Amino acid sequence: MDNNSKKKLLTGIFIISGVVLLLIMLFVLGLSDLFSQKIIMHTAFTESVQGLTRGSAVKYRGVQIGTVTNISILVNAHIIQVDMEIEPEYFAVDRSSHRFPENEFHAFINTEIKDKGLRARLEMLGITGMKFIDLDYFAKPGTPLSKVPRFSGTPGGIYIPSVISQMKDLSVTLTSAVDRLSRIRYEHISEQLENALTGLGQLLNSQEIRSTIARINDTAENLETSSRAISSVLSESRILNVVNSLQQNLAALNKLQQNLLTISNEAKIPETTAAFRHTLEDVSESRRDIEDVVRKLNQTLESIRVLTDYLSTDPAALLRGKKQKPVLE
Repeated sequence: MDNNSKKKLLTGIFIISGVVLLLIMLFVLGLSDLFSQKIIMHTAFTESVQGLTRGSAVKYRGVQIGTVTNISILVNAHIIQVDMEIEPEYFAVDRSSHRFPENEFHAFINTEIKDKGLRARLEMLGITGMKFIDLDYFAKPGTPLSKVPRFSGTPGGIYIPSVISQMKDLSVTLTSAVDRLSRIRYEHISEQLENALTGLGQLLNSQEIRSTIARINDTAENLETSSRAISSVLSESRILNVVNSLQQNLAALNKLQQNLLTISNEAKIPETTAAFRHTLEDVSESRRDIEDVVRKLNQTLESIRVLTDYLSTDPAALLRGKKQKPVLE
């Protein structure tokens, strides 16, 4: 066998070996994919899913956990159904395990949906225009769930409610803003602004405004003149003299207050007040005694008056005595 034949034989063996190795790798990868655990999920969108295709990524908070397997149009409900295959092996129960049993995974996802607000949303994949499905907690915890639509295809799987994408929400906001702007009457506003500017110009050019401005200028000049006069009168040295005088007066008042307190303490005002109170009590008792004497004197004078009246009517009674009243039988 010549050298040329040997080279051809070696080349053929190399090519055949490469093809066989490639087939083995594809077979192994295919079998591993067949034996991996998959869980079916469904979601539905009321907006356009342009950019989302079969094989698009499904991510949970940024981590790819599966792919989109099918996209269907539900004509009666006017929604887009998206089927997904999720690999639960990406979710770990604890540090020692990376295997999530299927029944526990179903309970975990349902709890996250009902109690914590897990939802599906379309997201842009960079600037390519392609989209993927992002699973995250976009709703408030405990938000009521919408009615589950009747999906086509194989029944079963987990239903994840969806929310409007950011681009859709932005589009709705922009559309609403543009609609509001379109309803603004720019011509009417322009006319009102022009009329307002015209009226303002007429007002500024009026004689009343000019005279008012002139009076304001005169007032400002008078204030400036007064300020200068006050500044010339109230120099710094005079202000210091006034302050010193006030301090001296305050010191004198303080001294006078202390002297008055001293005189008050030396005068023994409390003892004097007590003595004066006792004197008033004695005077009150003497006044009561004098009132008794006067009352008795009045009684005596009254008796004398009665006696005098009696003698004036019967002077002989002074010699014979008072007549006795007859005794009735």
